Amino acid sequence: MDPWFSAVLLCCSQIILCWYCHQLANEKGYSHSLFAVCGIIPIVSLVGLMLLLVLPERGPVQQPLYFSRQRPRS
Repeated sequence: MDPWFSAVLLCCSQIILCWYCHQLANEKGYSHSLFAVCGIIPIVSLVGLMLLLVLPERGPVQQPLYFSRQRPRS
């Protein structure tokens, strides 16, 4: 395989990983510029992507309140 073709494929994949890390970080509420910069570096992009997939969302947790009928209210 031609080395130029490999370099072009590597650059394209890093740009796609950078964009996806930026979108996912923005969606979950983390610093999208930090994860976009981490997405440019080849090995760090995979670590950053796995970290974003594991981290929970930073927004407030919306859980409905549950009141039991058997529990006496005071």
